[in-house]
Formats: sequence, C-alpha cells, structure tokens
Amino acid sequence: MLVDLTGHQLDWYRLKKRLGEGTFGTVYLADDLRRKREVAIKVVDPATTTQDQFYREVNELVRLRHPHIIPVIGFGVANSIPYIVIEYAPGGSLHTQHPWGTQLPLVTVVSYVTQIAAALQHAHDDQLLHRDVKPDNVLIGATGDVLLGDFGIATLSKTGLVDINQPLPSYRPGGTPYYMAPEQCQGKPEKASDQYALAIMAYQWLVGKPPFYQGQAINIQYQHVYMSVPSLRASVPTLDERVEAVIMKALAKDPNARFVSVEQFALALKEASTTPTIGTRVLVYRGHSTGYIVGVWSPDGRLFATGGATGIIDVWNAATNERIWQRDEFVGSVTSLAWSPDGSRLASGSNDRSVQVWEASGGQLLYTYTGHSSVVRSVAWSPDGSRLASGSLDNTVQVWEASSGRLLYTYSGHSLYVNGVAWSPDGSRLASASADQSMQVWEANSGRLLRTYTDHTSEVTSVAWSPDGLRLASGSWGVVLVWQEG
Repeated sequence: MLVDLTGHQLDWYRLKKRLGEGTFGTVYLADDLRRKREVAIKVVDPATTTQDQFYREVNELVRLRHPHIIPVIGFGVANSIPYIVIEYAPGGSLHTQHPWGTQLPLVTVVSYVTQIAAALQHAHDDQLLHRDVKPDNVLIGATGDVLLGDFGIATLSKTGLVDINQPLPSYRPGGTPYYMAPEQCQGKPEKASDQYALAIMAYQWLVGKPPFYQGQAINIQYQHVYMSVPSLRASVPTLDERVEAVIMKALAKDPNARFVSVEQFALALKEASTTPTIGTRVLVYRGHSTGYIVGVWSPDGRLFATGGATGIIDVWNAATNERIWQRDEFVGSVTSLAWSPDGSRLASGSNDRSVQVWEASGGQLLYTYTGHSSVVRSVAWSPDGSRLASGSLDNTVQVWEASSGRLLYTYSGHSLYVNGVAWSPDGSRLASASADQSMQVWEANSGRLLRTYTDHTSEVTSVAWSPDGLRLASGSWGVVLVWQEG
C-alpha cells in the first residue's frame, strides 16, 4: 500500500488532496503546473504492475473516448511510481451521492445503468475489461451525466477472456468484493463480469445495499460464487417482476447465462421498466411449431408453461420470454397443464393417455401416471397439493396421490367422456364437466355423487368454482351457466 503522497510532486503534477483509495492505487486532486488546471491523478501501487505492463495498458486507455467515460489525458512514471492523469469531475461519485442505505426510484436506476452500460459496451468493443465497476468509480459530470472512470486495473483481451498464463496482474481478481462476479472471484474475469457488477449496482440502488455484504472479503467472494442472490421483490414488493427477472439474469452465476452484452442488459432493463399501454402485446412464446397450444402461469406468476400438438412442454421466464426448460416425453399432443399450488411441480396430460408430473424449476420428470385407457383431457391439483384429479375420454375421473401416482379411486359417474375437472377451494368436493351434457359434483375423498346438473343442451366443456366455493360455473356451446353451491 502506498504512503500518503499529499504535497508531493510527480513530474509537473502537485498532489494536494487525497480523493479516494481503490484496490490498485490512490486517487488525488492535483494541480497541473504546466497547464494551470486541476486534474485527478490515479497513483498506481508499483507492486501491482510492471512498468512494461503499465505502459502497454495505459497506451490503450488513452485512446478510449466516449461521452460517459472520463478521458485519460496523460500518464507517466515518476520516482518508480506509475500514475494516470484524468479529468477532474467536481461532482463526486455515485457512492458519495447515494451512500449505502439509499434507495433510488427505478427511473433513476435505469438512467444510471443505461449510461454506464454504454460506456462499458464501448470499452468491451475495444476488447477492454474494466474489472472494478462500482459506484465509487462512476463520477458525476458538470451537466449531471455519469462518467465511468478508474480503468486503472482494466485488462486487455482480444478474445474477451483473460489468459491466466499472462504475467501478473492480468489474471488477478482485482475489483471490489461487493461487486465481483463469481468467475472474477476465481481469477478469470471476462466481459460478462462487468455486466454482473453493473447489475449488483442496480440491485444496491433499488434495495439500499448489495446482495452480499457481510463478512470479510473472502466470505463475500464465496457468497458470489456459491450462494443465490436474495430476491429483489422480497425487499421491494412493488418492483415489477419483469425488472427483477432482468437483473437476476444479469446476476447469473454462469457468465454464459447472462445477457450476450452489457448493452443488451441495459436495453432489457429499460424495456422491463416501461409500463405497456392496455392492449399492448407484451410477449410471444414460440416454442411450438403447430397445432393447438395450452398455457398456464405458475402461482407466483414467474413462470409460464406451454404445451402443444407436438408433445413438447416448454417452461418460460414469464417476464423475459426466456425458455427455462423443454421436454418432449409425450408420444401424443399435450392437452392440459396444471401447476401445483406451491408452484414446485407441473402436471401435464396428453393424448398418449398419460399424465406426467415434473419438477418445475429444472424439468426433472418425477413420474408418469398411466391409469387412463384413453386421452387425458384435464388435470387439476387439490388445494393442498396432495392429490391430482384427471379427466379422460374413457368417461372417468381418476383421483390419485400427487407424490407417487398411486391411484386412490376412479369416479365413473359420466356416460360420455370428461372434458374438465375442478376442486372446490376447500378440497372437499370435485366437479366434472362431460360430453353427456351434464356437470356433476361429488365428494373428493370418496367419489360419492352429490349432485348432477343437466340444464345444458350440448356437451359441457369446462367447469370452475368461485373463490368462496359457493358457486359453480359450467361452460357449453354458446352459454355459461352459474349454479349455487354451498
């Protein structure tokens, strides 16, 4: 660590005030005695670099010009101390402007991210990684624009990846633990690492603190590598789930799972933060090539499942339109989909006479239920998630154990095929809609028939309970009838 050089002179720059200290050096306010102006001087710790490495990298920095990057206007080595001269921004940094604990409105966060991302994208296009993106290194210009600075530990790479065989300090983690991507913590920074750091900043500005901040540097780095990022909406419930999804994507542990560029991250965040006008088509899911498609949201609204005539099931991020997983275990088309009440499992019915139950987050097939002798038309979970009911063209509804697929009983009250089945909100009754033009209500635990509704003049295609369980709606050709239950 360098001693305080306040009052010293490096070439024609007199250091008069220490402005801040970073991983690889100290920044001073200095007088340029030759041009009679104030500048900022980044004094680099000689232990972190060789003079050849310093000159090679800073020569590249001098030509880095962008409206949101503080320009390097000079550099040198005086008394074996490397230094970089940059323009002085008297407005201070975003860290001093918004200290920890400060929560910013989304519109401000989007503005900051957009400007910083533009600067980083320019650097990345020039094959330059920053490696220390943090609020302290983003300064406020005279017009209020933000300016990314402190490229003093930046790394050049023509591939966008850092060669760990390069001499030190090229593959050193560098950076500041609060903002370091998992791969950077492991000494392998790449372009996506700067995107991760910017997403951490967005997280901090929205919540008031970064996701990982407790413990020593090594503990924080461990959390970046191995621990899940806490939910944004748990701290900011009013935040749109689309915004959270974008930030979480940029914070993926795997750099390949983040946005293809930092610019794309900023664009996605801006789009997610914009409230669509009523009637605007928000997303299009195109995972199926032909035929009728069914689609259902998970209970928390974060995932959207689709199934179709090709026998393929897709599960999507409902906010970003990104496919989470895809499975094609069915022989026939997917006819119905249903999420468990806790959103942990997905059940799907098919023309191949089976029902399959999936682990929702990763798409692992838990088991296949094959109790029906014909096409499965509908699947429904009990309110407590312990049982499943499935209606079929074999004229039956079968109720079975959701954890294992063990058949509990078969309800055979209909004379023609069953189109739909629904549990009452308290789980005590089941209602079934049939092509025999009837809707029937029966005990969920035993299958004992309670009532039959026969006012429809064509097949009943659907059935639904009111939230209080006191009414039933049944749909048929051209009409929906509502019935009093209790």
